[in-house]
Amino acid sequence: MQASLYKKGMVFAVIVLIAGIIVIPSISGDDPVFDNFTSFGSTLYVGGTGPGNYTCIQDAVDNSSDGDTVFVYMGIYYENVIINRTINLIGDDKNTTIVDGGAMDDVISIYANGVTISGFTVQNSGNAPMIDAGIEIHSNYNKIIGNIVSNNGDYGVGIYLNESSNNTINNNQMYENGNEGIYLEGSMNNLIQNNDIFNNGHCSVVISYSSYNTVINNNMYKNHDAGVSLWTGATHNEIAFNTMHDLPYSGVGIWWGADDNSIHDNHLYNNPLYGVKILDAKRNVIEHNTISGSDKGIILSHSSFTIIKRNNFIDNNCHAMFENSSINRWIRNHWDDHIGLRPKRIDGEICLPWNQTKIIQWINFDWFPKREPYKIQSRKR
Repeated sequence: MQASLYKKGMVFAVIVLIAGIIVIPSISGDDPVFDNFTSFGSTLYVGGTGPGNYTCIQDAVDNSSDGDTVFVYMGIYYENVIINRTINLIGDDKNTTIVDGGAMDDVISIYANGVTISGFTVQNSGNAPMIDAGIEIHSNYNKIIGNIVSNNGDYGVGIYLNESSNNTINNNQMYENGNEGIYLEGSMNNLIQNNDIFNNGHCSVVISYSSYNTVINNNMYKNHDAGVSLWTGATHNEIAFNTMHDLPYSGVGIWWGADDNSIHDNHLYNNPLYGVKILDAKRNVIEHNTISGSDKGIILSHSSFTIIKRNNFIDNNCHAMFENSSINRWIRNHWDDHIGLRPKRIDGEICLPWNQTKIIQWINFDWFPKREPYKIQSRKR
């Protein structure tokens, strides 16, 4: 009886040991690359000196199966990679494992769901505007984590989400791309967080015809234009806990038909022209942000039903103004130039409905402005 129990125990232990070897995905608990993917398949190797290692990333991808990991040793790989199966593509080191597209097409294209890419520098895409990208995603539930995506095309994009949903873009650096750091088109429920996005030719993030995306806790600065731009059809997006500074045009721009978005708990400073600009959009909420160091802290143009609530307006040449905008609410903001207990007056202008060439001065009020500034904390990474 005891021998039988002993044998059964040994069999169970062996099963557990094998299961652990198969399932455990992480090489090192302290390595952020391996903390963010799960592998239940084989590992294929690219570069290095091991027997049977591939020399091209694409060859390893083509010979992989769903659930496999393709691990790429440091080096420069001049190729355009197409991923059409659910794999983990993992680089040895993001600073020294480089995929270079040779100024042609997308550098990496993802067509399968559930792909993870981590640990690479992705650079030198083609130059076609809004077509070529460092990483272009046509699928869902992917993770782009811990990469450098830079120097992609004179008109290229760092990461392009093309009708792609439920992706996570986390802890990347995106800089010196010809247009945007990240561009979303026809994409929903994506999470963009903890990235540094700077020195790009247009904006850090552009959202177009895309809804329910979250842009949170990113650092955006020194692009040639703006931080976040919400274009036509960008609705119900959340822009929160970001830092946006030294952007020549605006920290946040909300454009025609970009309705029902929430902009909250951001720090927007030293953006020379506008902190926030809203043009021909409705029902957006601007809440609990610090807006400082701009010519105009916020401007509303042909926009309505906006809520501007519990913000700090500090050290702007003009804190707020509006033109041809109505039914907007200014609620309990802090204005550093406001003294006393009276309402804060916000000056603007409107055209007469029956004579659009006739402009008259108009005013709004923040009826109960906050005397002391709000404490607006950035999230920690």
